Amino acid sequence: MDYDPLSPAAIEDPYPMYSKMRESSPIFWSSRMNSWVLTRYRDCLLLLTDSDTFASDWTRAGHEETGAASSLQELDPPEHTPVRRLFTVAMRSQQLDRIGADIRDLADGIMSRRSRSAGSFDFTAEVARPVALLGVCQLLGIAKPPVRDFAALADAMTRGMDAGLLPEVLAPALEARTKLNHQIAGWFDACDTGGLLGEVLGGAQGAGVSREAVWNSARVLFLAGFSTAVGAAANAALALATHPDALEQVRISNVLSSGVDEFMRFDGPVQGTTRACVQDTTIGGVTIKRGDLALALLGSANRDPEQFRNPDDILLTREPNRHLALGWGIHGCSGAILARIMIRALLESLTQTRGHLRLAGAPERLPRATLRYPDRLPLSFDRPEAQL
Repeated sequence: MDYDPLSPAAIEDPYPMYSKMRESSPIFWSSRMNSWVLTRYRDCLLLLTDSDTFASDWTRAGHEETGAASSLQELDPPEHTPVRRLFTVAMRSQQLDRIGADIRDLADGIMSRRSRSAGSFDFTAEVARPVALLGVCQLLGIAKPPVRDFAALADAMTRGMDAGLLPEVLAPALEARTKLNHQIAGWFDACDTGGLLGEVLGGAQGAGVSREAVWNSARVLFLAGFSTAVGAAANAALALATHPDALEQVRISNVLSSGVDEFMRFDGPVQGTTRACVQDTTIGGVTIKRGDLALALLGSANRDPEQFRNPDDILLTREPNRHLALGWGIHGCSGAILARIMIRALLESLTQTRGHLRLAGAPERLPRATLRYPDRLPLSFDRPEAQL
């Protein structure tokens, strides 16, 4: 298979390509990606849950040390366990309902103004980014930086995930990381006992977690919380604008709980994640050797007909819905909670907004392999008087 996640067809709509790969070569070696590519749900789930065989910490598979302290997403048990416990306990003590209400209030204000005005607006820039930044800053208990400035940093760093395919994105990503580290230093210096970051810092020493691990994990949580929430919200808005029947169902039915997960399954923001093979293993008749990298295509897994009935349709009452859009298991996406809160707030806001959401132009996407969402999403509301 010549899998090119940055081809125009893949950037526009990768799901037909995923379907062909699942049918013809569900597990294959990609020279372009320098890894095995897994496309079926059952194989991707195995890679995500078997940390004894597939490592987030690639040094366990013989790869070189990076020299940096690892984060919550890069450690494996037993080192991962105290860091995860520290962040999980702190997360559970946050006022998530209040954060959700504040997100909803901000979304309501923006949607209300836009529904009363003529013309289009960019949902990604005007709704998803400010709402996501508000949520992640309230969660961490830090001052909110300017939306445009931080969005530029986040974009540069998330594009840096694809440096193996696009070498030119590496330097901007490293520069953005340096700037974000400077911001984190300010958070640490100014941090009180409020918010998740304050609780984590206060409990780190007693939990046996180093300051470096807290630092890196905070950076990952901030970046993942923002980028994943932006992507999840923008993808959900695009799905609603192009599936008016789904939007109407959201308005007239009690499908918010199941609908949140269905939108993430249908078009999730994270398309793949990579692990390193610790010991020779066989999956689906294919032998993956120690040291080999393996890429789980989460976007493909979430459209696997062996797992999901009518996978290319939006079924807002789909249950069970064990999608992999935000990963699974101990290394599930750090931004999962915020993404779910954001999508629910978005759906609640849209149910109260007069007018029907419409595409006002073609979505624009930067070439990205790891994250998928429209960087510019022009939408409009049919004005209420037009519906009389």
